Amino acid sequence: MTADTPHMVAAHDQAETHRYTVHFPEHAPREHDPHYRAFEAYRRHTKDTAVCYVGERAGHDSCAGGLELHHAVLEFATANAADPAALHRDFPEIAEDATAEEIAHWLESSPGEFRWLCAFHHRGRGGAHTASHADWTAQLYVPGLIS
Repeated sequence: MTADTPHMVAAHDQAETHRYTVHFPEHAPREHDPHYRAFEAYRRHTKDTAVCYVGERAGHDSCAGGLELHHAVLEFATANAADPAALHRDFPEIAEDATAEEIAHWLESSPGEFRWLCAFHHRGRGGAHTASHADWTAQLYVPGLIS
Protein backbone atom coordinates (compact mmCIF):
# COMPACT_ATOMS: atom_id res chain seq x y z
CA MET A 1 0.00 0.00 0.00
CA THR A 2 1.16 3.49 -0.77
CA ALA A 3 0.41 6.68 1.14
CA ASP A 4 -2.24 7.49 -1.48
CA THR A 5 -3.99 4.16 -1.10
CA PRO A 6 -6.29 3.65 1.89
CA HIS A 7 -5.88 0.51 3.99
CA MET A 8 -7.91 -2.47 2.88
CA VAL A 9 -10.93 -3.53 4.90
CA ALA A 10 -10.39 -7.06 6.19
CA ALA A 11 -12.74 -9.80 5.02
CA HIS A 12 -15.72 -9.96 7.35
CA ASP A 13 -19.21 -11.34 7.80
CA GLN A 14 -22.12 -8.95 8.13
CA ALA A 15 -25.73 -9.79 8.94
CA GLU A 16 -28.27 -8.01 6.72
CA THR A 17 -31.95 -7.47 7.41
CA HIS A 18 -34.32 -6.00 4.86
CA ARG A 19 -37.90 -5.26 5.84
CA TYR A 20 -40.51 -3.50 3.71
CA THR A 21 -44.08 -3.82 2.50
CA VAL A 22 -44.89 -5.00 -1.01
CA HIS A 23 -48.20 -3.73 -2.39
CA PHE A 24 -49.44 -6.58 -4.60
CA PRO A 25 -52.23 -5.67 -7.00
CA GLU A 26 -55.37 -7.76 -7.24
CA HIS A 27 -54.71 -10.99 -9.15
CA ALA A 28 -56.37 -14.29 -9.83
CA PRO A 29 -55.08 -17.45 -8.14
CA ARG A 30 -52.16 -18.88 -10.11
CA GLU A 31 -53.99 -22.04 -11.13
CA HIS A 32 -56.71 -19.96 -12.84
CA ASP A 33 -54.29 -17.97 -15.01
CA PRO A 34 -55.13 -18.84 -18.66
CA HIS A 35 -51.45 -18.41 -19.58
CA TYR A 36 -50.18 -20.84 -16.95
CA ARG A 37 -50.20 -23.63 -19.55
CA ALA A 38 -47.37 -21.87 -21.42
CA PHE A 39 -45.35 -21.65 -18.19
CA GLU A 40 -45.91 -25.35 -17.53
CA ALA A 41 -44.98 -26.22 -21.13
CA TYR A 42 -41.67 -24.38 -20.75
CA ARG A 43 -41.07 -26.21 -17.46
CA ARG A 44 -41.77 -29.62 -19.04
CA HIS A 45 -39.56 -28.97 -22.08
CA THR A 46 -36.55 -27.66 -20.16
CA LYS A 47 -36.55 -29.45 -16.79
CA ASP A 48 -34.41 -32.41 -17.90
CA THR A 49 -31.47 -30.19 -18.87
CA ALA A 50 -32.05 -27.40 -16.32
CA VAL A 51 -29.30 -26.18 -13.99
CA CYS A 52 -29.33 -23.42 -11.41
CA TYR A 53 -28.73 -20.02 -13.05
CA VAL A 54 -26.56 -18.90 -10.11
CA GLY A 55 -24.73 -22.22 -9.81
CA GLU A 56 -23.69 -22.29 -13.45
CA ARG A 57 -21.92 -18.95 -12.89
CA ALA A 58 -20.44 -19.05 -9.39
CA GLY A 59 -20.36 -22.82 -8.95
CA HIS A 60 -22.89 -25.26 -7.59
CA ASP A 61 -21.27 -25.51 -4.14
CA SER A 62 -23.86 -23.15 -2.64
CA CYS A 63 -26.81 -24.73 -4.45
CA ALA A 64 -29.29 -26.60 -2.29
CA GLY A 65 -32.70 -28.15 -2.87
CA GLY A 66 -34.47 -29.02 -6.08
CA LEU A 67 -34.73 -26.80 -9.10
CA GLU A 68 -37.60 -24.33 -9.36
CA LEU A 69 -38.67 -22.11 -12.23
CA HIS A 70 -38.46 -18.38 -11.46
CA HIS A 71 -39.90 -15.38 -13.29
CA ALA A 72 -36.81 -13.27 -13.95
CA VAL A 73 -38.52 -9.92 -14.59
CA LEU A 74 -42.06 -9.83 -13.17
CA GLU A 75 -43.77 -12.14 -10.76
CA PHE A 76 -47.21 -13.34 -11.80
CA ALA A 77 -48.83 -11.48 -8.87
CA THR A 78 -47.51 -8.12 -10.12
CA ALA A 79 -48.38 -8.35 -13.81
CA ASN A 80 -51.77 -6.63 -13.51
CA ALA A 81 -50.16 -3.42 -12.25
CA ALA A 82 -47.14 -3.34 -14.57
CA ASP A 83 -46.69 -0.12 -16.55
CA PRO A 84 -46.48 -1.16 -20.23
CA ALA A 85 -44.48 1.96 -21.20
CA ALA A 86 -41.90 1.15 -18.51
CA LEU A 87 -41.69 -2.48 -19.68
CA HIS A 88 -41.36 -1.32 -23.29
CA ARG A 89 -38.12 0.53 -22.43
CA ASP A 90 -36.39 -2.76 -21.62
CA PHE A 91 -38.55 -5.12 -23.65
CA PRO A 92 -39.48 -3.46 -26.96
CA GLU A 93 -41.61 -6.43 -27.94
CA ILE A 94 -44.16 -5.19 -25.39
CA ALA A 95 -46.19 -2.32 -26.83
CA GLU A 96 -46.16 0.93 -24.85
CA ASP A 97 -49.94 0.64 -24.57
CA ALA A 98 -50.11 -3.13 -23.97
CA THR A 99 -53.05 -4.38 -21.95
CA ALA A 100 -52.67 -6.32 -18.71
CA GLU A 101 -53.76 -9.40 -20.68
CA GLU A 102 -50.97 -8.87 -23.24
CA ILE A 103 -48.42 -8.40 -20.48
CA ALA A 104 -49.60 -11.58 -18.77
CA HIS A 105 -49.27 -13.47 -22.05
CA TRP A 106 -45.69 -12.19 -22.49
CA LEU A 107 -44.89 -13.00 -18.88
CA GLU A 108 -45.91 -16.63 -19.21
CA SER A 109 -44.73 -17.36 -22.74
CA SER A 110 -41.41 -15.54 -23.08
CA PRO A 111 -38.46 -17.91 -22.48
CA GLY A 112 -36.27 -14.95 -21.46
CA GLU A 113 -38.61 -14.37 -18.53
CA PHE A 114 -37.74 -17.72 -16.92
CA ARG A 115 -34.72 -18.83 -14.88
CA TRP A 116 -34.15 -22.17 -13.26
CA LEU A 117 -32.92 -21.72 -9.69
CA CYS A 118 -32.21 -24.19 -6.92
CA ALA A 119 -34.42 -23.73 -3.85
CA PHE A 120 -31.62 -21.85 -2.00
CA HIS A 121 -31.14 -19.34 -4.85
CA HIS A 122 -34.92 -19.01 -5.36
CA ARG A 123 -36.54 -18.88 -1.91
CA GLY A 124 -33.71 -19.52 0.58
CA ARG A 125 -31.39 -17.02 2.26
CA GLY A 126 -29.58 -16.53 -1.06
CA GLY A 127 -32.83 -16.42 -2.99
CA ALA A 128 -34.17 -14.04 -5.59
CA HIS A 129 -37.20 -13.63 -3.31
CA THR A 130 -35.13 -13.10 -0.18
CA ALA A 131 -31.77 -11.41 -0.74
CA SER A 132 -31.50 -7.80 -1.86
CA HIS A 133 -31.09 -7.38 -5.59
CA ALA A 134 -27.53 -6.09 -5.17
CA ASP A 135 -26.53 -9.09 -3.05
CA TRP A 136 -28.40 -11.61 -5.20
CA THR A 137 -26.73 -10.30 -8.37
CA ALA A 138 -23.28 -10.17 -6.76
CA GLN A 139 -23.51 -13.85 -5.80
CA LEU A 140 -23.66 -14.69 -9.50
CA TYR A 141 -19.97 -13.77 -9.62
CA VAL A 142 -18.76 -14.10 -6.03
CA PRO A 143 -18.91 -17.76 -4.94
CA GLY A 144 -20.19 -18.25 -1.39
CA LEU A 145 -21.20 -14.61 -0.91
CA ILE A 146 -24.46 -15.47 0.87
CA SER A 147 -24.79 -18.26 3.44
